[in-house]
Amino acid sequence: MNEVVRGVSLSLHAGKTLALVGESGSGKTISGRALMRLLPPKARITGGQINYCAGGDIVEDLAKANDRRMRALRGCELGMIFQEPMSSLSPFHTIGAQVKESLLLHGEKDERTARDICLDTFEKVGFPNPGRAFDSYPFELSGGMRQRAMIAMATICRPSVLIADEPTTALDVTTQALILDLIQKRQEQTGMAVLLITHDLGVVSNIADHITVMRKGRVMEAGNARDLLTDPRHPYLKRLIDAAPDVDVAAAHDPEPKSDLIVEARNISKTFTSRGRGLFGVGSVKIPALRGIDLVIPRGETVALVGESGSGKSTLANVILNAVKPDHGAILTYHCNETDRALDVPSLSHNALTRFRRDVQIVFQDPYASLSPRMTVQDILAEPLIIHDICNASERRDRCAAMLKRVGLDPSHLGRFPHAFSGGQRQRISIARALMLQPKLLICDEPTSALDVSVQAQVLELLNELREEFNLSYLFISHDLAVVSRLADEIAVMCRGAIVEQAPARRLFENPAHPYTKALMAAAPDPHPDHKLDLNTIALAAGAQPEKWPEPYRYDRAEPAPLREVDPRHFVRMTA
Repeated sequence: MNEVVRGVSLSLHAGKTLALVGESGSGKTISGRALMRLLPPKARITGGQINYCAGGDIVEDLAKANDRRMRALRGCELGMIFQEPMSSLSPFHTIGAQVKESLLLHGEKDERTARDICLDTFEKVGFPNPGRAFDSYPFELSGGMRQRAMIAMATICRPSVLIADEPTTALDVTTQALILDLIQKRQEQTGMAVLLITHDLGVVSNIADHITVMRKGRVMEAGNARDLLTDPRHPYLKRLIDAAPDVDVAAAHDPEPKSDLIVEARNISKTFTSRGRGLFGVGSVKIPALRGIDLVIPRGETVALVGESGSGKSTLANVILNAVKPDHGAILTYHCNETDRALDVPSLSHNALTRFRRDVQIVFQDPYASLSPRMTVQDILAEPLIIHDICNASERRDRCAAMLKRVGLDPSHLGRFPHAFSGGQRQRISIARALMLQPKLLICDEPTSALDVSVQAQVLELLNELREEFNLSYLFISHDLAVVSRLADEIAVMCRGAIVEQAPARRLFENPAHPYTKALMAAAPDPHPDHKLDLNTIALAAGAQPEKWPEPYRYDRAEPAPLREVDPRHFVRMTA
């Protein structure tokens, strides 16, 4: 029997927030699930008590409560926000039906009243169109919107205790700031105690009253939040604080302009049609995902796309990959090398497209979902070589072993399955797979957003090393300017399908002009308790509402303002 959590003591007080901090595998989530009695089938509570006081002097040991009692408490007195909303929400039911279910199970009898409460809660957690969200299925919402739905579900019955398991890990930095503010406001309204499980000390500094630091199932350090963040004693906590990402202006790049381009995209637009109601799709709406995007990627450099969920970053990446066809009038060319003829990507033949996709590879956001659980690491790495008929079986194994070693993993682990690795190790496997075909362009779609801050720093350093070693070009997609500051040569900030500001990295950080860019920078959490989030600045761009931006940046959503050059190679979308 393996003891995954040993002698952990936590105290939650009404109206206060306790942050449970540590890297993946430290025992944070299993501790939170133990409070809810939602442990995996083979896990058991072998000692200790879970004392719960709902009011007055009556204390109840939840470790001894029967299943019926726990069902009555969960969702009503005890709420939990899970880390991965896509696997926590039913794909067969609308968001409204799933959130409304909590109310109906815990006392609300009237369907209409329950719907009204849901719509009010959806508005409070930031859904721009609560009615549409109510009728949507999870797959129709972005990751950020799905997490808002989870928060609504966990708080709609006004619980006494809220356990938030990495509630903002996959969210944009602006959305993250507003969600933290929302949790604090709900806490003030209801007096609920909050157990915040996270690896992000920037989040902790903005919301926690007390901190408990865990590593390998044990408590390393605990105490007042300010004391621990300003004067950490344990080496592990010091290392976590040092690894917290921040915008390093001095280290940001300011490269000379290059004429050797690997990808050139001009006038890229893409329009989708929303799902209509009824037999003939009545009510379907045209949704512009990209609007006249101009973007070039110089050979050997990193261009970063930054923006909130729904800004069009991943859609643009899919257009470049030729996985999504752009609207008529788009120009997208790929230059294999400086001397060969440029290829028109949307019109490539089948054979030419196969060759193109050998040169252009992608690393996805979620290493848990992007690796097949039924394949060994060797099978995962060898698959691209088999598809493109490269080398024999013996050579493939040698290549797999060499690439696994290059990304910092032991080649003896080739026979293992993905579940045997941590999140950071899985992402290294994903990077190794993308490099097996020796690509020229690597598209990184939020490759570090789901990782611990210390692992995140290691992966970014690895990507920097690989770029130099293999002469790679990167299109790096992120919502966090602090992350891209370590990697990017050029940054393009996207909002509502349009680039609102673009410049070399150092110039952008030294002199951000657009209010949306300033909001993204202000929303990056800092682990120092005196550096609180500036919610007023963030609110200018939250939800990406260009009609509410100050002049001269304000414009109607239907007609974006033009992109103007305010300084050499520094472009800003503005009316004058």
